[in-house]
Amino acid sequence: MSENTKTQNPKVELTMKKALIGFLLPLATVLSLVISGVDIMIAMLAAIMVVAIFALVVGYKWEQVEQAVIEGGKSVLGAVMIMIMVGMLIGIWMSSGSVPSMLYYGLKLINPMLFLPITLIICVITSLATGTSWGTAGTMGVALIGVASGLGIPLPLVCGCILSGAVIGDKLSPLSETTLLASASSGTKLFDHIVSMLYTTVPLFLISFIAYGVLGAQYAQSNIDLENVNVLINGLESGFNINPLMLIPPVVVIVLSIKRVPSLAAFGIGILFSVIWAVIFQDTTFKEVLSVAINGYVSKTGVESLDNLLTRGGAMSMAYVMFTAMMAGMFSGVLRHLNILSTIMERVMKYVHTSKALIGTTLGAGLALMLGGGGQYTTLTLPGAAFREAYDDLDVHSSVLSRSMEDVGTMIDCIIPWTVSGVFYSGVFGVPVLEYLPFAFLSLLSPFMALFNAYFGFGVYYKNDQVKYRPFWRRSKHTPENSAKTVS
Repeated sequence: MSENTKTQNPKVELTMKKALIGFLLPLATVLSLVISGVDIMIAMLAAIMVVAIFALVVGYKWEQVEQAVIEGGKSVLGAVMIMIMVGMLIGIWMSSGSVPSMLYYGLKLINPMLFLPITLIICVITSLATGTSWGTAGTMGVALIGVASGLGIPLPLVCGCILSGAVIGDKLSPLSETTLLASASSGTKLFDHIVSMLYTTVPLFLISFIAYGVLGAQYAQSNIDLENVNVLINGLESGFNINPLMLIPPVVVIVLSIKRVPSLAAFGIGILFSVIWAVIFQDTTFKEVLSVAINGYVSKTGVESLDNLLTRGGAMSMAYVMFTAMMAGMFSGVLRHLNILSTIMERVMKYVHTSKALIGTTLGAGLALMLGGGGQYTTLTLPGAAFREAYDDLDVHSSVLSRSMEDVGTMIDCIIPWTVSGVFYSGVFGVPVLEYLPFAFLSLLSPFMALFNAYFGFGVYYKNDQVKYRPFWRRSKHTPENSAKTVS
């Protein structure tokens, strides 16, 4: 849209009542349709239509609505490109023997009593190293689900454990887009932001580690099918060249990510290595591997459960996820660009006078944005702009704002069925969001831990504090009263 068009079609000033209608109507549309069994993509399309009609009624021009939809679609193009690369990578890692080798060594070495805690740690390390929860879920997550299938552990429980580890790493990794986005939008130094997040993340990790250990041990004592494990091992041995060298392509991707190579480039190089590995070690042709990259891998080990697990991947397998992501992006664009969300936030801030209330309001706004379909990027940017001055006014350090944004925006994105991440993880794992949701402990508990910290003052830094991680049981020594700036 040109500057002249923007001048001719300025944003419409909305009353609080109108803004709430513009927010709640599409939210109710999505919720009612999804609950009644309508496909999430159709529900999102309906919500976009509802918001568009609302915008026209309150005085926006069609050109403005159209531009908002287009800008929203553009905002998820990077995510769509990553989806394509992840789909290709999954298929080629199957064909090259990388994922089958992970499954094989996992079945050989993992103790059923410790499987879930080990899964949590593996996913944390992978996501920290790569800066992507999506890549962690689509690669290590897929392999670990295969191991869990052999051990007889329920897949929803394993998915919850995988995502708990993946989102922790994504949240804390300096390579992660969410980490960079939250710190930038709140005006916080990157490592101040990361250190501040330890106050909510470390306790949740310990709680989840213990919980998964108890659940894993309890389940392992009664339902492990060792015969099924041996069948899977034999199937892997007969269908693939199993070798430690097959783990090199995933290691290449991890190393490149640690070296701060952009995700798309790292995945591209990983795909190249995997293609070479498939041709050299798995007795397949270059043409066949390229077909796998587009259409996915079809396993023919003769073991039905194993073939069902390994038959996956390819760019085309991500088509549904990509279309749904575009719908979510367009919906988010309408909410952002048509003054609906900013109007609501401005009114809410008139009733916030303490750091506890401010943090709670930030968390509540983030939850509303996520549940309302605003999307992760909206939740990690808009509150930064909306609440930044309020944190300054109350003398609260900006790292508390950035942490609160991630405690919701990064952590709960994976457990909401109509978000891009919810659709992505469900598609990669083959497990509906509502089935793994009860076991995604870190995501479920994150907002409550953030509120707990706010109430008791744990990690609530003030403007002149040095941001460093103290033992969890020690409160921050600074208070608004002894801070450099006193709030009347």
